[in-house]
Amino acid sequence: MIRLGVVVIVLTLAAVRPARAQSYPPITSRAYAIDLYDGVAIGNTDMVGMGGAGAAVVLGTAGVVMNPSAMAVRPTTDNDRWSLDYHLDFLTGQYSSDYDNNGQVASGGASLITGGFGGRIGNWGAAATSVVQQAPVVGSSLTANALRVRFVLARWIPQIDLAVGGGLQVAGFQIVPPSGPALFTITGRGLVAGATWLPHGESFRLATALDGGIDGGELAADRCDPADCMGYILPARARAPARLVAGGAYRWAATAWNQQVQTPFRDERSLTLAADVVVTGATASGAGVEAFGMHELQPSGRHTVVGVRGGAALEYLPGRLRLRGGSYWEPGRLDGVGGRAHATFGLDLRVLAFQLFGERRGRISLTGDVADRYRNLGFSIGFWH
Repeated sequence: MIRLGVVVIVLTLAAVRPARAQSYPPITSRAYAIDLYDGVAIGNTDMVGMGGAGAAVVLGTAGVVMNPSAMAVRPTTDNDRWSLDYHLDFLTGQYSSDYDNNGQVASGGASLITGGFGGRIGNWGAAATSVVQQAPVVGSSLTANALRVRFVLARWIPQIDLAVGGGLQVAGFQIVPPSGPALFTITGRGLVAGATWLPHGESFRLATALDGGIDGGELAADRCDPADCMGYILPARARAPARLVAGGAYRWAATAWNQQVQTPFRDERSLTLAADVVVTGATASGAGVEAFGMHELQPSGRHTVVGVRGGAALEYLPGRLRLRGGSYWEPGRLDGVGGRAHATFGLDLRVLAFQLFGERRGRISLTGDVADRYRNLGFSIGFWH
């Protein structure tokens, strides 16, 4: 497992190519929309460490970031009538030189916090999750802020071993100068849905999730002329594309994966493989935010793109150490820039055990995501599950 991860990272770094700085036409009108697209792995340390493949394997509020049905899938050690779940993870891409793969080399990248809180009563689950992202806009003194919040309701249907979920996603986006109010703020909403099938007594799981497209509507700036706001011609709209995810996972261990166990922890050596295919739709009149900072129009999202993600998790020392590794293809989204391969890695280390309404274990987690002109690191403290 460790050797495999090293090989993947070496091959990725060997394929590093210098970014091609290009010039694009100047922005002369407001007839364009900012494309709110994320092609990189986003989520908790489990998801990022496994190459972003989490639709069928990451549970609870962390899984809801990708698949709304994750809140209705019980951990195999959860035998209570009700339970609570939460997560809080921090990722930083400040060591990247081209965080969003737009082809322009610059220092710094996005900082991202994802968190959520939810609960389950019987076969019903509900959760609220958020992803907060902040990044400098290349070639300017501006900062781009993005926020996505999900409210989902999920249900486990035991007769067919299926979890389903759906809800509402709200997205907000703003461009902020070094001082003073934002150039503009725009929000929109769309529907999300998902399902996970885990047949009882088997060791595989299948999942799918759909995010509806979000159109923030007509942009209006209260404090300046949208056609000349601090020298910028503001976009007419901001749009988040529709996204379809299909994934699966398989676990090798001494016992079948899809069954409840009566112990508080499932301490057994295991290997879990997961893979996702992510299809992201086109964005009408889409343009990249980085080029906007340089007063240029770089087309973005003019075509549907497909990304492939895969990874593995090894419980190397049962109840003490988990190792993760993976890779994924980030498709080219912006005009003139191709896709790139990523290598990911991570680990969970149990650091203490104590009694708090039953036996508890604390853990620390580290994760990383490496690609051409891209470095993303994450750290988390929480409970061992």
